[in-house]
Amino acid sequence: MKIIINKNRGWRGLAEVRYLNESNEEVNKMIFSFSQKMWDDLIFRHTIVMQDTENYYVIKFQDETGKLPTADQQRSVLIKNYMATVEAVNKYAKDKWTESHATSDYGIIANFRKNKNNHTTSDWNCIGIRVIPSI
Repeated sequence: MKIIINKNRGWRGLAEVRYLNESNEEVNKMIFSFSQKMWDDLIFRHTIVMQDTENYYVIKFQDETGKLPTADQQRSVLIKNYMATVEAVNKYAKDKWTESHATSDYGIIANFRKNKNNHTTSDWNCIGIRVIPSI
């Protein structure tokens, strides 16, 4: 299992993470932005949270290539086709991710939830269309 992370300059702070199974088929894809705490989870803990309608998935990966940005780089740094091997995926139901249930992953999920990613399940941010409402 692998994850691929891309953070391109033209995405206005948005990044994409794709989760691939053993056959390199895409299982999940998410567009999101990085709060500082989510950035720290990625850089220091090598974890990222993905979600679907019912669950949070805490994905722990190896940084065997050393190509993640370093601690002294800002969140604006680009990430191009970063690929890592997944070590573990912990699944938590959205209605049962309490501190007693999620234990060591509780803070990581809390950081993800506080990020206010209202666009994380939307594909509209992928295509760069400016929408101007009319009355």
